[in-house]
Amino acid sequence: MNKRLTKLGLLSTAISCGLTAAGCSSGDTASSRPPSAEVPKSTASKPTENLQPVTLNVFNGRSSEVGNYWDQLLTEPLKKKYPHITINQIKGDITKVVAEGTPIDVYIMAHVDLGNFIQLDLADDIEPLMKTHNMSLSRFDPNVIQTLRAISPDGKKLLGIPFYLQFTTLYYNKDIFDILGVPYPKDGMTWDDTIQLAKKVSATHDGKAYLGFKADQAQRMADPLGITSVDPKTNKASVNNDKYKKVFQLTQQFFSIPGNGAKDEKDVNAGPVNLFAKDKALAMYFGVNRFPTLQKADVNWDIAQSPYYPDKPNYGGIIDSFMAGVSKTSKHKDDAFRVLEVFTSDENQLYSSRALGYVSPLLDKRMQEQFGAELDFLKGKNVQAIFKSKNAIPDPMSIYRNDSLTILLEEHGKYIMGQQDVNTALKTAEERINKKIESLAH
Repeated sequence: MNKRLTKLGLLSTAISCGLTAAGCSSGDTASSRPPSAEVPKSTASKPTENLQPVTLNVFNGRSSEVGNYWDQLLTEPLKKKYPHITINQIKGDITKVVAEGTPIDVYIMAHVDLGNFIQLDLADDIEPLMKTHNMSLSRFDPNVIQTLRAISPDGKKLLGIPFYLQFTTLYYNKDIFDILGVPYPKDGMTWDDTIQLAKKVSATHDGKAYLGFKADQAQRMADPLGITSVDPKTNKASVNNDKYKKVFQLTQQFFSIPGNGAKDEKDVNAGPVNLFAKDKALAMYFGVNRFPTLQKADVNWDIAQSPYYPDKPNYGGIIDSFMAGVSKTSKHKDDAFRVLEVFTSDENQLYSSRALGYVSPLLDKRMQEQFGAELDFLKGKNVQAIFKSKNAIPDPMSIYRNDSLTILLEEHGKYIMGQQDVNTALKTAEERINKKIESLAH
């Protein structure tokens, strides 16, 4: 672990929010936890042993999705059910946190970032604790559980419990469509339909230029195909293929629309949230959950179902989950699991769905039926469009996935700006990714 840690300290494995498949969102902390509708009782049971006061360190790798609602999601419900547990929120680069000697009991992160914990030998199988505390996996979407298992080195262990599913959708600025006299996007569009629509709203009106379409980044448009940039069986790059070529060429069709180009290669995969929500200059934005940002934005928006490939009808993204686990090095694993129990309880899940707009991994139908019920800014919005798209079960993800994605998007940017053709871009990305992995593995 020390050799691995030294390497990771020199080579950051973290990737910015704008580049992860699990996009980031931001929002103000709610002042108090609002009352939710009647909820089912959790399946986990409280052990009867004498519980002693304990303080646990909870590493929060998803500061926006969890940190903004820390009290509502963790502190308050935990104090109510297990008052003997006190938690400290730990943030920052996990490599540095561990190097400084800070013990970690619980980790919270996007499953696509779990590779960092695996490299540090902190991720641990959660199922023995689930059995001890009588928590049933039958509560959770089996496809999500399958996806999480696939991340573990042997493809079998469950290194955490899902608590929130990311979604993709097509946001659009209604005012831009109205100004230009173009019909709004609708559910059920293919990517070709979206290209044709983007051409109509990539325009200048009264001196203001409007871009027709932009996505979070290129991998977001690869996700519905279930492809990932590194083969976990070999830990070799897997980007120089027809599927990634298809994605690169699709994105090029959007960027080649007059008035819808990028400023430079870095701008190609720069997140367009501000362009859409603040500048009001983007007509359509394909991205993940941006509700917290849009709640505060002065933009007349709505959403439509994610566009899809004709050969993958109604697939809008991948199963992209946020998860919580118990660190292998924790000295208080039972109490650490109790934190997870509260965090993933039915009560907390329904609260998150109703009051925060988070898609639950639980099978309970109420989670979807009551989605956004307590969010006034979603009233009148086409929120059920989120649930019309399927999420592909992704290819198993290598622990070097994030490192490879940084390189892939750099080469994609050069391709879009005409600095290289698509075959050269993918070949170069493949070679660079393999060199990067080799440097990290030794």
